[in-house]
Amino acid sequence: MNADNVDLPNSCSLAIIFKAHLYNTIECSKALSELFLNLEEPDYFILKVKQLEEEGDRLTAEAYRSLEMLIYSEFIYITEQLVKYLDDIVDGINNTARLIDICQPRQIENAARDILSILVSMIEKLQMEISQYPDIELASIRACCKTLKAREENADLIYHEWRKKQRRDLVLSLIEENNWTEIMGVLERTTDAAYHAGLLLERIARYRQK
Repeated sequence: MNADNVDLPNSCSLAIIFKAHLYNTIECSKALSELFLNLEEPDYFILKVKQLEEEGDRLTAEAYRSLEMLIYSEFIYITEQLVKYLDDIVDGINNTARLIDICQPRQIENAARDILSILVSMIEKLQMEISQYPDIELASIRACCKTLKAREENADLIYHEWRKKQRRDLVLSLIEENNWTEIMGVLERTTDAAYHAGLLLERIARYRQK
């Protein structure tokens, strides 16, 4: 049976939820970017990120509730995994802000700014693809995944080269190095979540072509 003919009674509501989720995640990433620019007075921006993360949790719960109304299938399983990775992205942004709250760095590391910029660009790519949900074109999402993979690998390289430089040149104090290693480690793992969300969208597109 062609997956396009499968009855998905909640596909419209899921489409609305996913669009809202990605919009919220974009706003959350912008708030983190603002935090990076305001390390001297971070509290307002840390709170803003947290509030947007809580909205992401609400949308995640709403998506799961919507899926519970459908008859279980491979489509449901794949979509549940997509919801998880979308939630992981906004959680990763919030966890980065929480670490800044804990560590209280005095100035931003350029590598952190670069990784965040990559993450934002990945979320924007996902937002473009998910705007077509559930009728995502396979060729489009495959091209998107190749782009996401390249950007995730670039973020990993930036993180690796930054750590190598710190150990070889002793640029920062040990405490500052440890702080930024932890902060950037969370950011880099969040780019992994964005890439995996793209892979799940590709699986959904393939499933609907069966």
